[in-house]
Amino acid sequence: MLSNGYILDKRYRIDGIVGRGGLSVVYKASDLQANMAVRAVKEVSKRCAEAAESAKQESVLIKELYERDKYNFFPNIIQRIENNDALFIVMDFIDGKSMNVLLSSGPLSFKNVIEYGKDICSVIAFINDYGKIYSDMKPDNLMILSSDSNIENLDKSKKYSNLKLIDFGAVIQSETGTAQYTPEYAAPEQYRQKSLDKRTDIFNIGATLYHMTTGEKPVSIIRSDGGCRNSYERFVFDSKSKNINAELRRIILRCVNDNPDMRYKSCKELYHALDSISKRTHIKLTALSCSLAVFFSLTFAFSTLKCKSMTKSDYNNYMTIAQKATSYNEKIAAYTSAVKLNGDQTDAYFGLVETYKEDVSFSEDESSALLKLTSEHSQTLKEDPSYQRLAFEIGKLYWYYYDYGSDNNSDNETTRITSSTKWFSEAIDDSFRQANPENYQMAQIYYDIGTFYSNIQKMVIEGSDSQVYSDYWSSINQMVEFVDVNHTETEIVLLETYKLAMNALKAYTYKFSLFVSYDDQMKLFESIKDKTDSINASTDKTRQIKDDITRNYDSIISSIKSSYDK
Repeated sequence: MLSNGYILDKRYRIDGIVGRGGLSVVYKASDLQANMAVRAVKEVSKRCAEAAESAKQESVLIKELYERDKYNFFPNIIQRIENNDALFIVMDFIDGKSMNVLLSSGPLSFKNVIEYGKDICSVIAFINDYGKIYSDMKPDNLMILSSDSNIENLDKSKKYSNLKLIDFGAVIQSETGTAQYTPEYAAPEQYRQKSLDKRTDIFNIGATLYHMTTGEKPVSIIRSDGGCRNSYERFVFDSKSKNINAELRRIILRCVNDNPDMRYKSCKELYHALDSISKRTHIKLTALSCSLAVFFSLTFAFSTLKCKSMTKSDYNNYMTIAQKATSYNEKIAAYTSAVKLNGDQTDAYFGLVETYKEDVSFSEDESSALLKLTSEHSQTLKEDPSYQRLAFEIGKLYWYYYDYGSDNNSDNETTRITSSTKWFSEAIDDSFRQANPENYQMAQIYYDIGTFYSNIQKMVIEGSDSQVYSDYWSSINQMVEFVDVNHTETEIVLLETYKLAMNALKAYTYKFSLFVSYDDQMKLFESIKDKTDSINASTDKTRQIKDDITRNYDSIISSIKSSYDK
């Protein structure tokens, strides 16, 4: 160990100790040959030859990354010095705070999480492109240079020097395994010592974002009995997390999915997802929410007084009448009366939703009636434990059955999908994820596709659409797979799903060709074609949907072939 005032290699004056580990000590030093510039000197004992060699290789890697890094995320390795007892690595001194220290006082703001998250994606993407997996992302390995945590106010040059990655001991060559990981942030494949890839870094980043967002460390992947915890147990957004942005929560939970295939495929995709929600404005929605809140509060107060004069038996009587009714109008009238008596429970709403599906058409008038009922009781209805499941079913009602604009024969696919997105966003809740993980996963897929439809035109105009098609391709495939394995789905659900997938192939086959092979696109086409042909449509509406799909077979094949010049 070096004492204060010691001059290393006739150049670096030791000014004090700033950190220490089992076999290493980090000093703060003054560079006598560079106008007393402040340096960090890491001393690694050679008592463990393996540790010293590992530190040397780490310093070589950091130097290589630094020389190629245009964003200044890596510290500069200035010199390596050796004697018989130790290896000394001289590098830039990082005058800042560990991200872990910042989090000791609580979660970061939404804007800071997004900006730091984007920077983390940028630096890990840089490492991935270099053919390496970082494999140990966590707040301890991030240094924040600025004491001002409001980084959204910094200009670009300052922001890009605001975050430094400081530990590279776990970096590995792509596709090889490693036993080194931090249990709180580790992916299942790390615990099981399987081969790692970019999606492992995605999981680690998601765990770090969870910590930044909630202020709480994730639960360790290792159970007390030595077994492996799943992500449902480790990443819980409890009642204290209600104010967390729903889209950010969805992104985090996708990152930490136990199945690597369900995560983002790369840091660039994750960066785009974070960047998208940071750019999105909700001015119109906010204004509408404020006006509706006033309306809801008044109507809710009135309906509450009215409900107090009614009895529970009246509600049950209406529910019984609805369940025994043989005509559509009788069912709707009875369920509606039940809702008006007690709109805080979900039973009658579920009855309405199922009744609206009976004629495989959900009209604009029916939509207006349902929205009015749910709006009048929105505050207390959301407190019902079944609300997220109800939101999921209403989302499916709009997605598959909504007939907006059908009177003038317009194609209402976009309207149906975008109308359902709000309901699926309501279903993306941690309690629903734990109660029904399959439907939660499907709600995420519906929501992702709906968001694509809502934003794609604007993004194309702005030229910011290049990264969204990969997620869209993944969501389309997952949706088709989901309805195929769920044998309870009706023919209209199956056909509308296949129609949407075929329309995606028709509209975006060139965009898909930039990252998907010809064989993969043809495989999806042939699979949907076979499934569509096997369905014996039993109603005029489903026959029309099937006809809409089949008449496009030739044009879709032609589009796919032309995208690959075949």
